[in-house]
Amino acid sequence: MSKRVAIIGGGAAGFFTAINIAEQNPKLAVTIYEGSNKLLTKVLVSGGGRCNVTNTISDPIELTKQYPRGHDFLLPVFEQFTSDDTERWFTERGVPLKCEDDGRKFPKTNSSHTIFNCLTTLASKHNIVVKLSHRLENFTQVENGWQLEFNRLAVTCDYLVLCTGSSPSIYNLLGTKDIEIVPPLPSLFTFKAKDHSLVDLAGVSVEKSSVSIKEIKNSSENGPLLITHAGYSAPAVIKISAWYARELSQLDYRFTLVINWGSYDANRLRELFKSYTVDRPKERIMSWKEHELSKRLWLHLCQVAELKEYTNWSEIGKKGIQRLTSALCQFESQIAGKSTFKEEFVTAGGIDLSVVEPDSFRIKGQPNLYAAGELLNIDAVTGGFNFQAAWSGSFIAAKSIALNSQ
Repeated sequence: MSKRVAIIGGGAAGFFTAINIAEQNPKLAVTIYEGSNKLLTKVLVSGGGRCNVTNTISDPIELTKQYPRGHDFLLPVFEQFTSDDTERWFTERGVPLKCEDDGRKFPKTNSSHTIFNCLTTLASKHNIVVKLSHRLENFTQVENGWQLEFNRLAVTCDYLVLCTGSSPSIYNLLGTKDIEIVPPLPSLFTFKAKDHSLVDLAGVSVEKSSVSIKEIKNSSENGPLLITHAGYSAPAVIKISAWYARELSQLDYRFTLVINWGSYDANRLRELFKSYTVDRPKERIMSWKEHELSKRLWLHLCQVAELKEYTNWSEIGKKGIQRLTSALCQFESQIAGKSTFKEEFVTAGGIDLSVVEPDSFRIKGQPNLYAAGELLNIDAVTGGFNFQAAWSGSFIAAKSIALNSQ
């Protein structure tokens, strides 16, 4: 009788684990159990429906720098399976990827359905059984394997792989098995502004901003920034929310966001304005074009600096220069909450990595029990890195199971 592998979760990690097990050891009977009635939901919505599969960064050391949690654990993992391996894997199975200017890689079709179809077709090809609406309620170690309980249905398996993502019920279940869980909380979110003074500028974006959190020392992130009706979004905000997810939770998401609208050097900008008082004395300040910001935002910042429409450079004075420099480089906005960044939402927390073997993704002290994907205390900034951790971990878990079962 074939040995049986049960994979809990029909997402990216679950399917990638199942397919790689089947390809490396066709003798195994592999079944995916999904609690809902849908498969690969995050694959379908990620990247605005295009699926950001991975990133151009492939050097293991550089790749680990994209992970606020899990970077040390992932170094030997990426040495086994990196982003280049992910691209090769999909290309060899009929899904070539393309690279965008920011390093993100998508299927050339620009459709997440291409990845969905690839994974589900391969699962069918390798006779992987997929069962929907099978929510795991308990698992118990039995002789040579595990007994699983789904809605009054009990099955047994030789190998069990947990790929459930951030599931509160699974966290609770793991706690009863003395498997240590790092308390989960949101990562990758946008900021809600208190008394949003820039609401009339909603939709205005800045390509080269720098943001920091006043209450967190040395916090800083660069990148595009978007003013929304509720507050602030885009990569600069999303990334800083990931790096300081736990600190922001401790602040109850109430803090001061400091924005440098153009990643300006404040001292150089101050000296530049000072030179204009001599070189451009009669030029109106609001007519300045070199700021590279939208006109609406520039005029608003001039108002914040208490400058009049008719004020010229000869009239600005030292205090005016200081106010304008501060408005551009140290604009402060009070934040009073967060909003989910739905396309890329991930969770910080999960199974403590100290109980996971990085060369196999087996849970220590638990025979033939494995875990991969977002269920682990691993999360990354945006750019395809969260999927990459799932592909890499799933591949290693699959390889371990395929070899050990022979």
